[in-house]
Amino acid sequence: MATDSICAVIGSGLFGILAVRELTRRGNVVDWYSSDPEPGGIWQPMPWGKTRESTELVNPGWCIAPEFRTKPSVTVQEFRDLLKSWSDERADLQRRLFRTRVGQVVEHDSHVDVTSPHGETPYAFVVVATGHYGTPRLPTNWTGDNCYHASTLQDLSRIRPHQSALVIGGGQSGVEVCEEIIEQRPDVRLSWCTGRRVRLISRLSPLAMLGTCVRYSTRGDAPRGFVITKSPATVPTRCTIMPTRVLQVDGERVEFSDGSVEKYDHIIAATGYASPVGLDFPAPGRGRTKGMRLSPLGRIVALNYDGDGCGGASMSCARKQAAASARIFTDLGRQKPTA
Repeated sequence: MATDSICAVIGSGLFGILAVRELTRRGNVVDWYSSDPEPGGIWQPMPWGKTRESTELVNPGWCIAPEFRTKPSVTVQEFRDLLKSWSDERADLQRRLFRTRVGQVVEHDSHVDVTSPHGETPYAFVVVATGHYGTPRLPTNWTGDNCYHASTLQDLSRIRPHQSALVIGGGQSGVEVCEEIIEQRPDVRLSWCTGRRVRLISRLSPLAMLGTCVRYSTRGDAPRGFVITKSPATVPTRCTIMPTRVLQVDGERVEFSDGSVEKYDHIIAATGYASPVGLDFPAPGRGRTKGMRLSPLGRIVALNYDGDGCGGASMSCARKQAAASARIFTDLGRQKPTA
C-alpha cells in the first residue's frame, strides 16, 4: 500500500515541473510520469514541444522569474534552461518514469491507483498536470498534401522561392509563423487569415507587458484583441492580413467566409491543439487557488484546469498552484485516521 511520503506527478510541463519542485523541496519522494523524453512540455524543441524557436517571452521584470528581472524579453532557449534547472533541483528525490503514458488514475479512501505500462501503483497523493495541448487541431474537411499544421513546420525547407503561402489562425503562433516566413523567405507571397481584426503591438510596449502578466478567464473569447510581434510595421507591409474565416480547403483552393476564393501553394494551419483525453479520476471541485481542482477525497489535484486557465499569467498561476498542491499533501499527511 502507498506510504505517507510517496506521491506522483503526471506531466512534465511548466505546471508539472513546479509541482515536483515544491513537493521535493519539502522532502517528499516523487514518482514523475510523462509521455515525453525530457521535462519542458510545450517548451521542448519540436516535435516533442510546440513552441517555435523564434518565440520570445515578454518579461516586465517579475512576470517570468527573478532570474530574468533585468531582461525585457526572454528567448525560448533561456526559458528552457531555466525550466531544466528547476526540474533538476532535487533529482535525488525524483523517480522519473518518462516516455510513460498514464492510462488511468482512480481515487480510493486510503490511496490513489495510477495505471501505466509499468502496472498499477498506489500513491498517497497524485498531481495531474497534463495541460491542454494534445494533438494538432486541423479541421477534418481540409484536404490536400499542401495543407498542414504549423507544428509540423520545423523549418521552411518545404516552402520554395516565389511560392504562395496562407497562414490560418489569428493567435500568437500565427504571427510567429508569418514572421519566420518574412525573415527567411522574403520572396514568398504571404497571406495571414486572422478570423478577426487584430491589433499588432511591439513586445516591449506597455500593453504587451500588461497583457502578459494580467490574468483573464479562458471561457469564451479572450478579452484582448492584440497580437504581440517583433516588429508591428513589418508584418502588415510584407503580408496580406485577411480578417475573415476559412470555410473550406480543397487542395490549393481555399474558400473564405467573405465569399472569395484563392489558391495557395502552402496552407499552414496555426489553429491550436485539441485537448488531450482526460484521465479517469473522480470529477473534481474547485481547489484552493485559481485554475486548480481537487478530487472529492482530496488525494488528487488537477492543475491548470481546462476552462479556468490563467492566460498570459501562467507562470504566476503555476507557482501558486504548485505551492498549494504541496500544502494539500502536507495537510493530508497530518490528518489522523478516524475510528
